[in-house]
Amino acid sequence: MQANPEISVRRFFERPDREKQFIYRLLMEEPDPEKAMENYRQGLMLINSKERYERSLNAGFPVILRDENRSVEETLQMAEKIFGLNE
Repeated sequence: MQANPEISVRRFFERPDREKQFIYRLLMEEPDPEKAMENYRQGLMLINSKERYERSLNAGFPVILRDENRSVEETLQMAEKIFGLNE
């Protein structure tokens, strides 16, 4: 599954992943949490650049684009189809 790079940066800490929440807590403990968060987001923007997004998108592997209007069940059906699991 691939998300738009801007979504990847903006919503990075919204997931309950232990590792992400650990990083978030560390950033909030910094003397200037806003500056620390902005610095971290700048790094995420480099990692999630448009060039890397395009390279991944066109690597020749099946890709499901993230769509926040699609349900989890619909996304699961797409993945099952790609991997031939619903035949």
